[in-house]
Formats: sequence, structure tokens, C-alpha cells
Amino acid sequence: MSKNKIWIYVTVVLAVLLIAIPSTYKVVTKHNKRMLKNTTQKIIETAKDCYYNNSCINEEITLEELYEKTGLTEMYNPVTKKIYNKNSYVSVKENFKFIEVS
Repeated sequence: MSKNKIWIYVTVVLAVLLIAIPSTYKVVTKHNKRMLKNTTQKIIETAKDCYYNNSCINEEITLEELYEKTGLTEMYNPVTKKIYNKNSYVSVKENFKFIEVS
């Protein structure tokens, strides 16, 4: 094989890698953000239902309380695959913001 063909193959491979690596990284990070958003949104919606139905009356609604009162299945972080701490909570004062406790 001549040197010209080798250089052409190397150039094509490098061009493909320069496009593929950043694109793949962007797709994976966007996917992870969406999964986290969906999981936290499910927790927040369950907390809102519990709060507005007067089942949960505290300003901080813990996951443990949601598990007991609403039948919410045990939630986990979809990126790390770790179960959320039962002491993690949804703050009613902060407009139903989910706060994860380590």
C-alpha cells in the first residue's frame, strides 16, 4: 500500500472521530439530564398531590413519607443507579423543589 493511501485512510478515520466523539458525548449527557429530570418530576408531582390532598402537611415532604402515604415505588437515580436516600425531600417553601440528601 502506498503512503498516499495510508494518509488518506488516517485522515478519514481522524475526521470521523472528530465528529463522532463530541456528538456521542452530547447525546449521552442530554439523555442523562432528561432521565434525571423525569425522575425528579415524578417525585415532585407525587409530593404535590400528597400536599394538596392534605395527606402530607409538612413543609418538607420526605421520600419516606411519600412511600408510606402515596404508594410511590422506591425511586433511584437513573444515572448512578443508586437508590435515593429516604431522607431526601421536596421543599414546599421553595416551590416544590426536590433536594437530594446523600
